[in-house]
Amino acid sequence: MKRTFLVASALAIGLLGCKRDDSTPTATTAATPAETPALPDLAGAGVQPNAAGFSSKAFAGTFHGTLPCADCPGIDETLELKPDGSFKLTDAYRDRPAGTQVVAGSWTSEERDTHLRLDPNSKGEQDRLFAIGSGNTLTVLGNDGQPAGGPTQILHRTP
Repeated sequence: MKRTFLVASALAIGLLGCKRDDSTPTATTAATPAETPALPDLAGAGVQPNAAGFSSKAFAGTFHGTLPCADCPGIDETLELKPDGSFKLTDAYRDRPAGTQVVAGSWTSEERDTHLRLDPNSKGEQDRLFAIGSGNTLTVLGNDGQPAGGPTQILHRTP
């Protein structure tokens, strides 16, 4: 009986001695350079992300580019990203009467702030994905998250 009591006491003392104080930060909770997400280079755009990471308010702006079109000379695409997380995407098909389409919805950053997702308000529209190349460019991605086929499709930040 004494032996069981001694073993139980030793286990209890050992467990109490191992209790971790959760209020004290540990080295394992600090981010290492390899864990720090890559932030877009916003310096060229005149804005800086906050110290905590990606800043949607700082990244917001207007991006424009001409995308290839199978049956027209091109699509002039303008993407307005607003600081409140909403967007307006305008596609103007060249040489087409009434060839302008406008889609609105919300946008978010994903993949450790390296991708941008447009979530349209309309259920008939698919989400659109972009790679954040820098604070000044967005590369069009397919639904699989890979660059769209054909020539690279890039939107550039407009002043």
